[in-house]
Amino acid sequence: MKKKELENFFNRLEVLLEVNGCNGRDLANTEIVLEEMKISIDERKEFLENCRKSGGFCDCEIFLNSEEYLREIYDK
Repeated sequence: MKKKELENFFNRLEVLLEVNGCNGRDLANTEIVLEEMKISIDERKEFLENCRKSGGFCDCEIFLNSEEYLREIYDK
């Protein structure tokens, strides 16, 4: 994922979190965004693993725990 794609991801996730909220159990909103962005299955798996590595186990935790880590990794 490129830096611009990551920006788009966070912008869209923020909108979905405002609309749908976070249930604290899964990455439903994240999955929606990745699907909308047409991110490949392999790239999705890698991205979600990076989210989990940095404490992003639900949609809101991606913002709270993973954002900085993801921005460092995908700073391309």
